[in-house]
Amino acid sequence: MKKSILISITVVCLLAGCISPENESKKLERMFTIGTTMPIKSINIFSDYYFGILRDLMMDRLVSIGEGGTIHPELAESWETKENGKTWIFKLRRASFHDGKTLTAEDVAFTINYLREKVPEYRSHLALVEKAEAVDERTVKIVLSKPWSNFLWNLAVVNILPKHVWENVEKPLEFVDTKATIGNGPFVFESFDKSSGLLVFRANENYWKGKPKVDKIVFRIFTNDQAMLMALIKGEVDTIYFYARGIDPAIVSGLLGKENLSFIVVDNLGVDNALWFNCQRYPFDVKDFRIAISYALSYEEYAKYIAAGYAEVPNAGFVPKGWKFYKETRKLEKNLSVTNEILEKLGFRDCNGDGWRDYPDCTAFEMKLAYRTDIVESSRLAEFIKRDLENVGLKVRLQPLDNPSFRQVLDRDKTHDLAISRTTMWGMGMWAGYATGYFDARNIGWANVADQRLLEIIDALLNETVEEKRRELIYKLQDIYAEELYAIPLYWGKIVQPYRSDKVSGLVYNPMMGIIGDETWFKILIK
Repeated sequence: MKKSILISITVVCLLAGCISPENESKKLERMFTIGTTMPIKSINIFSDYYFGILRDLMMDRLVSIGEGGTIHPELAESWETKENGKTWIFKLRRASFHDGKTLTAEDVAFTINYLREKVPEYRSHLALVEKAEAVDERTVKIVLSKPWSNFLWNLAVVNILPKHVWENVEKPLEFVDTKATIGNGPFVFESFDKSSGLLVFRANENYWKGKPKVDKIVFRIFTNDQAMLMALIKGEVDTIYFYARGIDPAIVSGLLGKENLSFIVVDNLGVDNALWFNCQRYPFDVKDFRIAISYALSYEEYAKYIAAGYAEVPNAGFVPKGWKFYKETRKLEKNLSVTNEILEKLGFRDCNGDGWRDYPDCTAFEMKLAYRTDIVESSRLAEFIKRDLENVGLKVRLQPLDNPSFRQVLDRDKTHDLAISRTTMWGMGMWAGYATGYFDARNIGWANVADQRLLEIIDALLNETVEEKRRELIYKLQDIYAEELYAIPLYWGKIVQPYRSDKVSGLVYNPMMGIIGDETWFKILIK
């Protein structure tokens, strides 16, 4: 009798419209909506830099980086080293790809070899890898050309590809088939509508860690921060995301006190913005010239007006506080008298009375200052730096570049004079660690340094595994950064991550991936 009454009530409610199957489905679906200004244009995980960031949603790695920069097992259950660190053996856990096929050691070995051969950036990330091979279905061996103490950190950006999808793809940077999104990660790619700026992922029901607590992730792509923040204030998005940064600090004040908005604030273990010299081009290869420029810069203004006070004046040693072997080096400061004195001594003076300093041979001197247009703070900062350098008679021509063009100029062509760019937390730890990958001309090398003193420290650090000896080398590294100023950190800042506390809780800020790490997917609560 009770059962028939319950059925009758349900039927009446359905007829009256108080419950519809469609509304009930929407209510039960746990959807997480993220606003972003990352300019995603295609679903190529290699040539589209920002869609490539999201491959962590779709594709796991052998190891991952957790709080404090610690290495955690992911697809690798365990590992060991042999031959004094030249050979690494990884035991794999059981996992499957989104299309149901089993992930094996063949997929891992294929991924390592394929990326080194076919995708340019991995020639740096995997620079010391000679080969990878499957020992059996769940064991993979990676052989290095020499011991690499920091190998696991560099391996943390290698997402495992399904061999059966990629083995016949000769040009991975042109592969935009949806098969390119097949991985074994917590989410499955569903759709990308470029015209509406909507990117959708569904939870992987068969993920080896269990199904995430979010059924559906929707990224809404905005063309500017203002429109994105208005959507956040209105509750149209639950939070925002941009790789290795939070919200533009300059607009945080406009959000403070807004109803239902909360913030995660963490120290940035990357350098928010730095001025990079091409140390193999004159006069940027002259230490005193770099030092002269360092004394012309308004660090306190950058921290106040670019980072809205969520920052501090940095030290010359480049590496920010928070790193295990951080060393206190001298604080950077502005002193125009020092700048002018050094430039005059080097022979950079105004030969013809036009107000601009010339080369020592009196030919006209002008510096190109490249910066990334996809990061708003860099664009504003470029104007400040141009002003500061022109105040001491150094003529500057701004060179705005989108991210692909920037990476072409700095990573490969090396045609820049000066450049403004951040370092990410992962980037600080790549190669031998402590920003070496950004300095060393043999790696990514934005500073393009071939100074033998630096390279000897880096080579020693690549091989050294004893912690006490590593600390000594890392202290020496920061000393040489401070002495030579191959690059100048412009401020050390904080990451400010806003979210709608009335709609979501349990977000975890991963030091590498921000809020889109696995920690969030298993702690998040959609309200």
